[in-house]
Amino acid sequence: MKKKLWIVLGSVVLVVGLAFAALNFLTGGILTEAIFDRPSKPKVKHGEFPFELVYEYNNEQFTIKETLVCDFEGISFSLDGGNSRDWNCYITNNDNKHYYYLDEAKYPTLRIEIPKSADYYMGAPDARADLAAPYIFFIDESTGTTYYEQDLMNVVGARIISWEISEPLVGNIKK
Repeated sequence: MKKKLWIVLGSVVLVVGLAFAALNFLTGGILTEAIFDRPSKPKVKHGEFPFELVYEYNNEQFTIKETLVCDFEGISFSLDGGNSRDWNCYITNNDNKHYYYLDEAKYPTLRIEIPKSADYYMGAPDARADLAAPYIFFIDESTGTTYYEQDLMNVVGARIISWEISEPLVGNIKK
């Protein structure tokens, strides 16, 4: 009787294992990634990063002093992007936006974007600092041309003068 039980139990384990391996092979490793390749959770789940952004528009200088807030919400998996850390990132006193209009009445698409780079600020080891800096963005609706900061001083008279933000956390997230 015990021998039959071990045979049945072994057969079930073997069938489940083979089914998992076949399904994983057919999906290109998605199941393996979803189950085993999960990013680590941060030690600190809430961070506030005060910043000062100084920019010029039409020969006039403006300063924005705010705080970028990052809150960890969990880890998710999507078929097209794998596992990722989910963050709620926002700028205080800015209606939950991550950009500032320079002259919305005249140029509704001219704005300064503040990237919501929570992984960088919260200390992910593979996050890139160059993707966390603000930039000016403009789409000329009459031509459909997209301009970035290097062209904008001549086009609409706008440029970023300085960007200072508190240091990102170090060692908060393991690889």
